[in-house]
Amino acid sequence: MNKQNKKLKVLISAYACEPNKGSEPGVGWNWAKLIAEFSETWVLTRLNNKEVIEKELKENPIPSLHFVYVDLPTWFKFWKRGQRGIYLYYYLWQVKAYIYSLKLHCSITFDLVHHITFGSCWMPAFLSLLPVEFIWGPIGGAQRAPLSLMKHFRFRNLLCELFRIVGQRIFWFDPFYWLTIKRSSAILVCNKDTVKFFPRKYLSKIILISQMGTEFIKKSEESFKYKRDDFIVASVGRLVHWKGFDLAIKSFAIFHSKYPNSKFVIVGEGSEHNNLKALVKKYRLRNVVSFVGQQSLRQVMVYLTKAEVFLFPSLHDGNPKVVLEALSAGMPVVCVDLGGPAEMVTEECGIKVRPVTIDQTIKGLADALLKLANNPDLRKKMGEAGRKRIAEYYSWDKKGEFIRKLYESVLNNESTSCP
Repeated sequence: MNKQNKKLKVLISAYACEPNKGSEPGVGWNWAKLIAEFSETWVLTRLNNKEVIEKELKENPIPSLHFVYVDLPTWFKFWKRGQRGIYLYYYLWQVKAYIYSLKLHCSITFDLVHHITFGSCWMPAFLSLLPVEFIWGPIGGAQRAPLSLMKHFRFRNLLCELFRIVGQRIFWFDPFYWLTIKRSSAILVCNKDTVKFFPRKYLSKIILISQMGTEFIKKSEESFKYKRDDFIVASVGRLVHWKGFDLAIKSFAIFHSKYPNSKFVIVGEGSEHNNLKALVKKYRLRNVVSFVGQQSLRQVMVYLTKAEVFLFPSLHDGNPKVVLEALSAGMPVVCVDLGGPAEMVTEECGIKVRPVTIDQTIKGLADALLKLANNPDLRKKMGEAGRKRIAEYYSWDKKGEFIRKLYESVLNNESTSCP
């Protein structure tokens, strides 16, 4: 029987996979749900994801979505403490997942295998070794902060960046990495920086597509809060050095000196929390800058709809979902012109600041905030454009349609193209 005439059987590798989460866990869950809409889908994931997944499936059953939980022995978790050895743990987990998948394939006989998370372009995907058509991605991770901006990092953070860059190249000596590329029928990448990471001879396999989507499309006039007394700026993300929250605070300090009726809400937790609070104290902003900690996705949306502008100063990010959520909430986005955000945000729906030097970047972010604060009509226009962009390019429905067509093309040995 032709594979087109029966329901496909698909095996997914999704190390990170949790419902109602952002970042990698949200990618794993949402892509698995989309694929299960047109195929019988089995997902290999970690055991620690089981509780939240089973609870979600009990409340919202998806009969064609099956989960298989695989994990390393308990003593291996030592390598995950403090994230210090997470990639070693992930590498070894993939080996075990591959061994398990061989047995699974013998009993089920999959039509196609798809590696989704982790979405790292510089690590191999062991499920590519199965004797089945293989799709890799969406993957990212090749983006990096410009040297001119890394100079302001503290020594420890600078070392982290250098180790990250070196680490990406170490896997080029891993034969399994090159096997992954060669055995991939299609390689989905989430930003242009990642496209450049691959040798030119493999570019014919590459399809550029965002790994993220969103279901939030705010159409109410309440999305625009430009009649309020206080002008609220919001930022969301992990408080780590490369997310650029220090730049955000410094730029807000300049903006606030020119627009006193302004406040800044920072959502998230991370290793830089204390340093950022000290920076707020230094600039005497304690009464106008709020740290509200880690929040649920629903609560993040509440903060976004209460703010006028979303400030995202990250120095290397792939496809941050929170940028899409801000656009869907009718908020103009101010970001650094780097990585995924630079591709998500257009001139119609936000302001991108070109990173030249630290001082110029900080001033550019402050100028962008001031421009939007003084022009409510521009904010409204950008907010409407942002929602339109979400509907046209980043809705999960459009991604589901793309995946289905991609699978058909791969199984029929047809050429694929970007949606």
